[in-house]
Amino acid sequence: MSGAARRGVEAGLVLARELVRALAFPLHMLAFLPRRAEVRARTRALLAAPPAGPAPDTVPLLARVPPERPARLFLSAGETSGERHAVHLLTALRARGVALEVDAFGGPLLAGAGCRVLFPLSDRAVMGALGALKSLGFFVRAFLRCLRQLDGARPDLVVLVDYPGFHLVLGAAARRRGIPVLHLIAPQYWAWAPWRMPRYRGAVDLALTVFPFEPAWFAAAGVRSTYIGHPQIDQLAAEPVPDAARAANAARPTLVLLPGSRSAEIELHLPRFLGIAARIRAGTPDLRVVLPHRDARQAGRIRELLARHGGHAVEFVPGGGYATIAGARLALAKSGTGSLEACLLGVPTVVVYRAPGRLARFLYTHYLLTPFFASANLATGTRIVPEHFVSADADWDAVTASALELWEEGTARSRCLAGLATLRGRLGTAGAMDRAAAVLAAALGRATHPTGAGGGA
Repeated sequence: MSGAARRGVEAGLVLARELVRALAFPLHMLAFLPRRAEVRARTRALLAAPPAGPAPDTVPLLARVPPERPARLFLSAGETSGERHAVHLLTALRARGVALEVDAFGGPLLAGAGCRVLFPLSDRAVMGALGALKSLGFFVRAFLRCLRQLDGARPDLVVLVDYPGFHLVLGAAARRRGIPVLHLIAPQYWAWAPWRMPRYRGAVDLALTVFPFEPAWFAAAGVRSTYIGHPQIDQLAAEPVPDAARAANAARPTLVLLPGSRSAEIELHLPRFLGIAARIRAGTPDLRVVLPHRDARQAGRIRELLARHGGHAVEFVPGGGYATIAGARLALAKSGTGSLEACLLGVPTVVVYRAPGRLARFLYTHYLLTPFFASANLATGTRIVPEHFVSADADWDAVTASALELWEEGTARSRCLAGLATLRGRLGTAGAMDRAAAVLAAALGRATHPTGAGGGA
């Protein structure tokens, strides 16, 4: 059988297994019910523990790379935020003098960082099982391309950035071939899906975590991990906000809209965010509404939604970064990277996670193992910003009420600002990507030290 035929058979078997896993999801949930209270209590105890510094764990040697040649990496990032983390990681590795050849799945950010992009994975970030089914052909093509790369180039190490659904499939394929796998930003299975840990254990050799309580949880599940700190602290250090920009945002009552990075997220959140903005404008006629978005590929869709839903007065800032957020009076944010960025910038934020349907509400109510889902609340172990799970239209009333309450001066706003002031200290110090680079270099057998000031950026 030819190599192409073998890969085709492997892809078919993997697809069949994934479909079986999807069908077996309700059985996993039922089997987990007797353990739910125990696991929830253990997880909440971890959240409440005092913050720890990055762990000086011994890093396992994953690959022996001959000193006379560059290390060959296969790197994959499925979203724009993951691409940014990957670029910072590569910058830190090169600052340490690690010679690299990098083939990647991703997009233009990785191409700009000198990677050979083999497949545009970040073009198709999807949400939920239905989104994955609609994009099934895309992911099958991506998987076959990955198999060709693994078989042909034989990378020394596979580095997967976030995006655990598809990346677990890639990681398992690499490990079947004896190629070690490092996962940057371990998934939050401790919050919602601990029954997935056996599969995760089979797909990665080493996980890098961003919350200080995670290594203990992963160790109990038999997964080697190292805490590096949160990469958002690095990004804030790399993109300082000019005082003039912060002052300009504060000079006029400013509301920032952060509806998410993916098309599906934007479509779910932006129309409702615009409705809340209209409610605030009713009491604040000089309201300024800003929508920054880093991914230029979404610009057309955002402009279309703004025009359709009465967002003509919104200042859309393609490529807008922290300077468009800092100093704002309030942010409305989809749960994820954007919400954490706004919180780290000290902006009171209402965090929303929308998953329509009764099943989604049932899963949230009965299977979320943590008291929070917003990153800022998880990091501090307390509800410093309001968060709302939205599964029905009526749930938006509570989101609107929280936004109106935080907008006005009062106890809720003062308490939120005080909590935000403690957030950065709970996420560790800058240098997460340099620590990740040190771990990766050690895993490749390349003991290094930074050679320049840009190592952590």
